[in-house]
Amino acid sequence: MHQIFSLSEQLTDEDVVQLTALLLFHLVEKCGGHVEFTPDDANKTALGLSTKMVHMQVGKQITLRIVTRPPELQEIPDET
Repeated sequence: MHQIFSLSEQLTDEDVVQLTALLLFHLVEKCGGHVEFTPDDANKTALGLSTKMVHMQVGKQITLRIVTRPPELQEIPDET
């Protein structure tokens, strides 16, 4: 399941991966070149991905938003 939903039909999965890496670099650079987070922070974020996703809109500017997944895209946790 993709964690990033792109509204631009012209983008391939490779384009989205490359843009994501560039945006991450840009955001870290904007934060003074240093961002820290703990494994616990990463785990909490990963757990939220079952109901949230990054929405990417690409045009003259690239816009990222965190949105609630529609029910048909939400992952159902295993109950085993």
